[in-house]
Amino acid sequence: MALSGMTGPVVAAEAVPASEINVSKDWEIAVFLCTPSAEGCHKRYATAKQRRDVETFLKNTPQVTDVRFVSRAAAYASFRQEFAGQKKVLASVRAKDMPESFRVRVSGGVDRTDRTWIVLSANRRPGVGLALDQGKSRVEAPLTPEISVYLCMKGSDGPACRHGRGKANKLGATVKEKKAIVTVIERIPGLESYVYEDQRTAYRNFVRTYADNKALVAAVEVSDMPESYRLSMRSKADIGTPRRRLARMPGVNRAVDQGCMFWEARLWSEYGLQKLGSQECG
Repeated sequence: MALSGMTGPVVAAEAVPASEINVSKDWEIAVFLCTPSAEGCHKRYATAKQRRDVETFLKNTPQVTDVRFVSRAAAYASFRQEFAGQKKVLASVRAKDMPESFRVRVSGGVDRTDRTWIVLSANRRPGVGLALDQGKSRVEAPLTPEISVYLCMKGSDGPACRHGRGKANKLGATVKEKKAIVTVIERIPGLESYVYEDQRTAYRNFVRTYADNKALVAAVEVSDMPESYRLSMRSKADIGTPRRRLARMPGVNRAVDQGCMFWEARLWSEYGLQKLGSQECG
């Protein structure tokens, strides 16, 4: 179960370890209603009846203590304010794409199993595009701009792993390729520092982050984790140019702008938007 090609906002962004989140008290469950652009909604908005039925279901759930409705206009206004400095993100989201939602609070004594049941049940309701526990979906913005460079593993499907690498094609990054990658990294304008993360370190961080998902942790081994370089950049440094150059280098599976991935994860968990459109994260 190699993870070098995993995508999706929660995995790619810097997730907060489960042990540090009090999901039973401080975090809401978000239930986003269908829009034509949402996956699985058959290009339709939720109907008024579906909206009422979802609200009735949530209010009649014993563990639920509060249900509030967030209109499309209110959500879009909040989005415009939060992403005021992100022109590409603003341009990629239209008001009509913004889903209506219900924000649900549950009693303090409810455990993770009950919260999961609420999310799963809500996701099965007609008219619901996405329901998620915002505690479990929480991500932290990088303290400084960061680029994560994930190296090729055996079977990696990134273009720079599959073509033009000679005998190393479809294999892990070679010593020669790593040296070339480091040479490029060390010459990047605006580079503050960088670290190399081996498979064992990556696995320890993965287990710590997903400690509450025993099935996922049990399915992953050290050999499934990619090696990587983590680059810390100076404030206002150009991220896009070096990220794209590194992504094309032999031995590199993906090069990711972690700040961009944070905003993409934020769009998903707070606004129910599953794609970032024109934003280039890697």
